[in-house]
Amino acid sequence: MNSRTFAITLLTALAMTVQVPAHAGEIHFTPLNDPNQGPGGTAGNAINDLGVAAGAYLGVNGVLYGFVATPPYSSKSFTTVEAAPTHTNIWGINLEGTITGNSLDENAVHHGFVSHPPYTTFTTIDAPGACSSGTACAGLGTLSFSINLKGVIAGLYPDTNGVYHGFVSYPPHTKTTFTTIDVPGACSSGTACAGLGTVISYLSLNDLGGVTGFFSDASGVPHGFVSYPPYTRFTTFDAPGACSSGTACAGEGTLPLSINLFGVITGTYFDVESVSHGFVSYPPYTKTTFTTINAPGACSSGTACASLGTSPSSINAEGVVAGVFSDASNVSHGFVSHPPYTTVTTFDAPGACSSDSNPACVGNGTYPLGINVEGVFTGSAYDASGNNHGFVAREEAHW
Repeated sequence: MNSRTFAITLLTALAMTVQVPAHAGEIHFTPLNDPNQGPGGTAGNAINDLGVAAGAYLGVNGVLYGFVATPPYSSKSFTTVEAAPTHTNIWGINLEGTITGNSLDENAVHHGFVSHPPYTTFTTIDAPGACSSGTACAGLGTLSFSINLKGVIAGLYPDTNGVYHGFVSYPPHTKTTFTTIDVPGACSSGTACAGLGTVISYLSLNDLGGVTGFFSDASGVPHGFVSYPPYTRFTTFDAPGACSSGTACAGEGTLPLSINLFGVITGTYFDVESVSHGFVSYPPYTKTTFTTINAPGACSSGTACASLGTSPSSINAEGVVAGVFSDASNVSHGFVSHPPYTTVTTFDAPGACSSDSNPACVGNGTYPLGINVEGVFTGSAYDASGNNHGFVAREEAHW
């Protein structure tokens, strides 16, 4: 996966290298299957500190609906969320249950939204500068990914030239409450920057308003950044070991994905052979503050491992990281790791296609996403047909 692929997917850090042995802790899974789902199934995207999970399911009519589910995640625990008739996906949920995500209109234009329980009314979020209406804006628009306790939302939008810009929006999410984020050094305007720019990543906003993500320079190389309100100053960084300059590194580089309350960041970097490695870094994000994570069983070196490796998804306030790794057969498996990241628990979720000998498992498997302060995480298990089986899980040894 390169940075351009990552950014498109969102629209639908070697200070110390740790070779980690498998951890003995067991993972306990609870199914997360919306009672209204069709064959495509349910995907868990985010979970708050009360264990309320959110995501999306594919209905029997082929329409994508959002959902919110409370413990114990029984059929009566699910609330369907429909921000638009054609497509609704929830990416973030805060402690109060306020959700954010994106919808698609009849012209396939993306619109962000925010909604409060009981999720019957919606505030549309269209970032100033986003292409927001008409067939010319198909595939463009605004994507809202993260929401913090104060109701602040972070996300991204491509402009009419396909250049990415990050944004932060404050309640009540009118056009006057948006701050556009273009990191200095980012390729930020004109058709030459199409597919480049500033990307604020999934789960990338903390309760202090700190945001993380990556920006691509004029050569297409992504670099990490962190910024706090009022978003006029930026700390930029490249993970030690990351491919970080020149056209040979286009689409590779450093891609932070999640930030916790204390400013600790996790994400992925790609080396010169295009192999992905996980990282954790804490302020001030210098070379001595990075720890690399290569999950056991991950394809982790050599050109045969290009586009494979270890990719953390999220980090909680305790520094626990959840993520996914790809083995040499390009089958995906989940992992959880705790500070100081010298051990890792690896797992395959029930229903996930996990066999290296089964060609149908290529590109499928287990994908953990959001994790809460209790270490409870949610995600998706993809079977041999590519259908989703949502789950909520916890590591017994740390529960």
